[in-house]
Amino acid sequence: MDAALTRRTFLAGAAGAGVVALSGNWRSALGQGGTEVARGGVFAQSVASGQPSTNGITLWTKLSQLERPGLIQYEVAADPDFRSVLARHSVTPSPAHDYAVNVRLESARLRPGEAYYYRFLTCDRSSPVGRFRTLRPADSNEPIRVGFFSCQEYNSGFYTAHAALAEEQDLDVVVCLGDYVYEKNYYEEGAPRKDSTGPNRDGDVQTLAEYRDKYRLYHTDSNLLRVRETHSLLSTWDDHEVEDNYAADREGDQSPVNRVPFLERRANGYQAFFEHMPMLRDGDRVYGNARLGRHAELFVLDQRRYRTDQPCGDPVVQPCPEAEAPGRTMLGPEQKAWFTGGLAASSATWKLVANPLMVMALEVAPRGASFTYDSWDGYKAERRELLDFIGSRGIGGVSFLTGDIHTFFAGNVTPSGREGPGEPGAVATEFVGGAITSRGIADQYGEDGGSVISFPADSVVRGANPHIKFSNQQYKGYGVLEARANELLVQYRAPRTIAEPRSASFTLARFRVARGANAVEVLA
Repeated sequence: MDAALTRRTFLAGAAGAGVVALSGNWRSALGQGGTEVARGGVFAQSVASGQPSTNGITLWTKLSQLERPGLIQYEVAADPDFRSVLARHSVTPSPAHDYAVNVRLESARLRPGEAYYYRFLTCDRSSPVGRFRTLRPADSNEPIRVGFFSCQEYNSGFYTAHAALAEEQDLDVVVCLGDYVYEKNYYEEGAPRKDSTGPNRDGDVQTLAEYRDKYRLYHTDSNLLRVRETHSLLSTWDDHEVEDNYAADREGDQSPVNRVPFLERRANGYQAFFEHMPMLRDGDRVYGNARLGRHAELFVLDQRRYRTDQPCGDPVVQPCPEAEAPGRTMLGPEQKAWFTGGLAASSATWKLVANPLMVMALEVAPRGASFTYDSWDGYKAERRELLDFIGSRGIGGVSFLTGDIHTFFAGNVTPSGREGPGEPGAVATEFVGGAITSRGIADQYGEDGGSVISFPADSVVRGANPHIKFSNQQYKGYGVLEARANELLVQYRAPRTIAEPRSASFTLARFRVARGANAVEVLA
């Protein structure tokens, strides 16, 4: 809710910041014809924080309907009422970025592992108040809690899962594993909500203005905004932030036909992504890592920007010898070297990998026919190389947190992706979170689909894939992981329905991985 401020209060606050440095002299700028202080404006997309460190944070907001563009302030305080303001700075939103703001605050006044509050101000308006937590120091023995989600097609359902995620307590970070927005509608007839973005009002977006409209639509959902306001967000992308099934410089599924050349379209999608995520842009790089205390280090991967194309034309449930070919890469040489080097150097008890696409094999009869090759099943040689590296180096505590496939799975990861007689032992574990809303395997190919590629029931999935210890195709939701000294605990949380705006959430399943064991225990 916007709170009115007077011009006098705004300028007095800036001038009275004391030892807190300000980026610019407000009185001088106004008195000598410099940059004006912004007036009016609407913070319709609220605020967000990301890229936390032990004494730093990236803060985000986006303004619209400014009466007068110019400088805005942001404040960080130790309390939600801003009685103890620790930092107050100014920034000028740019029309080139559609008045999106990403600012980095590093301050010795921010202490590791503490919660803080922030807001943005024009001369007469205030944004909603957001909250963030700085990271714990690298030697902290406290448990680390990480939320993770993916795949939230707007028209497929309501963000009831986000209502519960926003209320999760003591999360150090929340990770988006990709498909934050969808570039077109995949579910229209009978859909619970309407996505009318794009020139034909069919959800198809390709220009920069259209991608911006897409994010604007998604950010009309108060539950999603509440997650962004409450928890620090780390994000990677998958394909739908640009175009379904694209691979590096190769376009994907052009349906509807591209109105914009692919590389231009990809640039538009990337710019809109960076304009709406709380992260400082470093070219087009989204991969990186964060140390979360003694017991966890998080590695965030990019599995779109550097990959070779999907093999065999990306078939469904068919054998594909090309998937075995050496030289096929999901990560690209530079990212792969960074990732393997980071894993080998990490002293964290648990190495958590934000991994958009499924690592474990997902096969149906006949053996060797993967359900999809837009996963690590399409890059088998590189999968084996990475997992052999983990095993041969004795790197313990590797666990992949995965999105994309809109289904809850959990299981053990071997170099071949499979488990059973003649297969190598597991060297990692994997937790695949169900989508927030996007339709999954059972939704599309289940009993109502009547398709010859109907996907089998959960029990049959586990029978054909013994490395998969848990499968649930019924519910949507998210995951919460807790990294402790001697164990990794994971919960899957799900609302009863996404077809209605409000729905209570429950714990769908609980898991444990003991330190030193690459095996998922299903607790409930």
